[in-house]
Amino acid sequence: MKLQSQKGAAVVEFAVILPLLLLIIFGIVEFGFIFYNQAILTNASREGARRAIVFQTDSDDNRIYSGTAVEDAVNQYLYTDYPANTDLRLVTFGTDNLTIDPNSSDGDVSITQGDYILVKVQYDYNFLLLPSFAGLPETIKLTGKTSMRAE
Repeated sequence: MKLQSQKGAAVVEFAVILPLLLLIIFGIVEFGFIFYNQAILTNASREGARRAIVFQTDSDDNRIYSGTAVEDAVNQYLYTDYPANTDLRLVTFGTDNLTIDPNSSDGDVSITQGDYILVKVQYDYNFLLLPSFAGLPETIKLTGKTSMRAE
């Protein structure tokens, strides 16, 4: 019995395995970006909540927190040299679709000692390359939430 030639078999095997290998590599990179962004959003919401629980009073001696102050605290964490520079610290490949709650449109909010204040920061993350390979949605919503008790 004659042996058949094995020339070119490695190239064919590599061509079959290459898409799976690329999917794994791009998946690792993409999910690394997602986890980094999630950590940044969580830390930013924590900074906003810490700012909200700081004891402040209005002219009538009622305890309040300022939505503007919370939004500024979150933005100072998310942007380098805020407000002079608007380079977002998040890894992004699309628009900067970022929402902060509470924000400056809420104004001054009355609270009492022991109230829990929830700060939520949401960001629409646009995938770089992974959805075209794996059939994932183009955008996912990342959310950082922190709840702290007013002292």
